[in-house]
Amino acid sequence: MNEGPPSRWPGVAGPLLALAAMGYAHLVAADTVDPLNGLISDYALRDDSAWAMVGGTIALAMGCLWVAYLLARVAPVRGAASRALFVAAALGLLLTAAFPTDAAPGVVSIAGEIHRWSAAVVFTALPCAGWMLGRRSGNGPLAAVSVLSVVFLAWFLAAHPGSLVSDLIDGADHYGLVERLLVLSEMTLILLAALWPGHRDGVAGHRSAMRERGMTVPAQPGPDGARRPHRPGPDGTRHPRQPIGLG
Repeated sequence: MNEGPPSRWPGVAGPLLALAAMGYAHLVAADTVDPLNGLISDYALRDDSAWAMVGGTIALAMGCLWVAYLLARVAPVRGAASRALFVAAALGLLLTAAFPTDAAPGVVSIAGEIHRWSAAVVFTALPCAGWMLGRRSGNGPLAAVSVLSVVFLAWFLAAHPGSLVSDLIDGADHYGLVERLLVLSEMTLILLAALWPGHRDGVAGHRSAMRERGMTVPAQPGPDGARRPHRPGPDGTRHPRQPIGLG
């Protein structure tokens, strides 16, 4: 029996659970963390929202890993670069969950540095992975969301306190909001990437796997309208299977 394509739902569930966790953290910490200029990492410093942020981050990492698994199944060669970036993003997310940030105003510990650089890997790896996957597969929405993530990332870096242009654009008043838009765009990116594999590349990948295993691949109709199966020959070419004569 032919093995069916892997389920996309584990990859879809990751960003959805992360979105629910982030929403919960915003509700319970609304009195202490300002969504306009407070970082999302600040929710992990509170006892009532830390568990939600850690759980949501791990769920998002699992979503990235599942997308990488889907790419390994349906496009093992052409999706290798995107797959590596999704794995890198997943590892970055797990590190940000394991090493919380330092409380404002600055990073003073090794754990805080690991958290900051891991977040940088996530913020840059996901747009690159989404852009390459979207362009290769013809998924316009995925490519568009990847570009939007890059725009939000550039805006966030410019608005963050310490940036050379932060004061010019009043970044201290809204850099927290921009970070939330960036995270939302990357959640959407993972969701779209989880939904896409198997639509086009999955068919080609399945047929390639059949040929590699020496299985029969349906051929185009012959002159008489009948379909004759093809089997790869020793030289890699496909030859029609001849009917067995009676003598």
